[in-house]
Order: sequence, then C-alpha cells, then structure tokens
Amino acid sequence: MKNNKHFSKVLLISSVLCSVKYGLTAILGYMIYGDDVQSQVTLNLPSGKLYTKVAIVMTLINPLAKYALLAATITATIGEKFSLQAGSRPARMAISTVVVVSTAVAASTVPFFGYLMSFIGSFLSVMATVIFPCLCFLKIYKAEGIRRIEIAAITGILMIGVFVAVTGTYTSLQQIIGTF
Repeated sequence: MKNNKHFSKVLLISSVLCSVKYGLTAILGYMIYGDDVQSQVTLNLPSGKLYTKVAIVMTLINPLAKYALLAATITATIGEKFSLQAGSRPARMAISTVVVVSTAVAASTVPFFGYLMSFIGSFLSVMATVIFPCLCFLKIYKAEGIRRIEIAAITGILMIGVFVAVTGTYTSLQQIIGTF
C-alpha cells in the first residue's frame, strides 16, 4: 500500500462490502427458498444443471485451498521449531505428509469430528475475528482517549460477538450431545 494511512479506510470498506454481500446472499436465498432452505447451499440448487456442478466444484475447491494454506503454515512452524534449513526439502515434505495424514486420520476416526470442529470454530473464530480485535483496540487506544461514539460502537460489536460465540457454541454442543 503506497499510503499506510489509508489502511483503516480500506479495511473498513472491504469489511462493509463483504458483510453486505453475505447479507444480500442470505436474504436472496431465503426469498428464493423460504423455510424449505437446506443446510448446505448446494442442496438447494436443481440437480443436473451445469451451474449446479460448477457451484459444487467451487465449494469443494475453497476448503481444499484453505486447508493447503493452513497445512503450509503448520509445516513451516514445525520446520522452524526443528531448525530445518531451506534446502532440506525431503524433511519438509515428510512433515507435510505427516500433518496431512494425521488430520485425515483424525477426521476419519474421531466420532462427530464435524461437530467438534464446529464447536471449536464457533468459539475460536468469533474470538479471533471479532472479540479479540475489539479488546485490543480498546487497550491500545485507551491512553489516547477514545470518543464515546467509538466506545459505543465497539461495545455493540463486542455484545454481538459474545452473542454469536455463545449461540454457536451452544448449538454445537447441542449437536454433539444430541448424537449420543
């Protein structure tokens, strides 16, 4: 970024645009399918159509790409921990293989792994993306003085974040308990 002072504005605009996009998608989806909406978006699409197949393929590519990025981060961290050199490609490949195989084994053998990941994600994702940044903002800028409107906005965001975290965690726990 040429001018770092524009970062906050760019971040705000991109967050608002993403939120509006997700909100409009949810509203339009509900308007199209009503109360008969399925839990997975692709289940609502007509079968046999080309655009349905494209949507399913794109839905599959997204988590695979995210998983690859996550696995690369874990592999790099493990490599640094064991002081592996940049040229030690076989060792890094072995670490990557162990990471991928171990997560695949865990997902296949741990009962209700999806519910467990939902539980962890509902709590930690909201903590990492909503609650923690707000608390950091308050801590960092407290000495400089924060306007009341900012405090009110941050408090509102925190309340919504806590509500979402509690609701998601409770729902995930209900799903886990309901399977027994």
